[in-house]
Amino acid sequence: MSLNSWTNAMARTPALVVLAIAGLILAGCASADNKLAKDARAPDDLYKLQAQDQADQVMLAVHADGLSAAQQEALAALAARWREGGARAIQINAPHGQVDPVAAYRTAQGARNRLIALGVPAEAINQGSYDAPGDPKAPLTIQFTRFEAVVPACGRSWENLTATEANVVQSNFGCAVTANMAAQIADPADIAGPRASASADAGRRVTIIEGYRKGQITSAASDAKSSGTVSAAVP
Repeated sequence: MSLNSWTNAMARTPALVVLAIAGLILAGCASADNKLAKDARAPDDLYKLQAQDQADQVMLAVHADGLSAAQQEALAALAARWREGGARAIQINAPHGQVDPVAAYRTAQGARNRLIALGVPAEAINQGSYDAPGDPKAPLTIQFTRFEAVVPACGRSWENLTATEANVVQSNFGCAVTANMAAQIADPADIAGPRASASADAGRRVTIIEGYRKGQITSAASDAKSSGTVSAAVP
């Protein structure tokens, strides 16, 4: 190799080294970006508030002479849970097969009348039957579907919280907040979806519009208790 060729090669070496280092950096960034795109998720994606359907059911033995005292107490407890669980439809299913049909009918009607007496609207009660061949002791089933909040289990495993080079969300991030909300929400049905809007008060609307047209004040009258003045503390 001539002196000029060797000199030119040495002159190009720093540029080649810089290009090589830049390529390694870019490859590392691409790898980190791929890991971030694959693993990084927002906290609300890791732990979403969820509610699942849960069947609440009681089974009553069929009696020809009507409901027993224990059965009436069981229905009272079911009605109380029904009111707390979003007031969805209650299904009464009488056994059909070797069970005495008259006794099954009387038990089903007694259960329906008992629920109505406990405050359940008649239109919220559905009646049907199910096949129970070969079972003379098949029970009457009464059930409704309610929502139950899903509470995530937090803190079972922990990652190295100092490893932040990939900029990913830690696996437990947001779990405690979701668990606390799921445990405190009074009606888990609100998690599954919004409640239906109540009908508008047409009469109140007409009153407000008429007052507005007459130039009257349409807001509610204020009183002393609604004042924003801070009262003096008692010494």
